[in-house]
Amino acid sequence: MRIVTLLTLCAVLWCSQGRKQEECLNQHITPPMIKDMMETSELIQKSLPKDNAPFHRILGKLKNCSKKLNVADFKRILEIYNEHVFQKLWKNNSQQLPKMFMGSFLRLKYKMEICETEGSQTLSLCGEENLKTIEDTIKMLQPKSLLKAQSEFRQVLVWISIAMDKSRTHEIH
Repeated sequence: MRIVTLLTLCAVLWCSQGRKQEECLNQHITPPMIKDMMETSELIQKSLPKDNAPFHRILGKLKNCSKKLNVADFKRILEIYNEHVFQKLWKNNSQQLPKMFMGSFLRLKYKMEICETEGSQTLSLCGEENLKTIEDTIKMLQPKSLLKAQSEFRQVLVWISIAMDKSRTHEIH
């Protein structure tokens, strides 16, 4: 009986930490910020030359479990993109759109770091299984493929929005 009680208590504490992180996302990250980042990303993509070469989706493995991603996963994804995509892609770029995007991106990354401290700082099972492979794949990308990886980042923003919506659903019910 004591074991059941202990397991129940652990489950309740674990769930409440997840809710605290989701609530933190809602407090610190506004939907207009995410929307602005998505629009800026799209404008950057449109300003680049068309590339019809086939491209294997990098984030495809996360798509199946995207609703199970937690704040620690998002923080790690942001770190990977910052280090291996955006810093390489726009290292010496003085264009306005990338600068605007990176300003918002760095704010998002900072706010994700704040929210991570509100609960579990452990990657989800999905994150553990896939993020190392994704990072290794991104590290090996050629410059042209970095542009395609940048376009895939919009999907990460969608997943963050979904995570934010989960806490709004909790508040309503």
